[in-house]
Amino acid sequence: LKNCMQAISPRDAGGKVIIMDMVVGYGPSNIKHLETQVMFDLFIMMVNGVERDEQEWKNIFIQDGFKDYKILTVVGALSIIEVYP
Repeated sequence: LKNCMQAISPRDAGGKVIIMDMVVGYGPSNIKHLETQVMFDLFIMMVNGVERDEQEWKNIFIQDGFKDYKILTVVGALSIIEVYP
């Protein structure tokens, strides 16, 4: 993300980074969402990955110099995260 921060335009010129990932504890609370999240949990354990909640994402963005972000739930447990300089 640090390289992205250096490469993108300022926010007022339309600069943003788009991330598609899961945000733990974010989005609708229904059975399909829960099933998707459980399957994603199993996949993450298999590939030795990391799941992050909104606060963990926010800490990463701030650490890398971003000023703001927006989370949009799209499909199941997946979200689109727009990060702004």
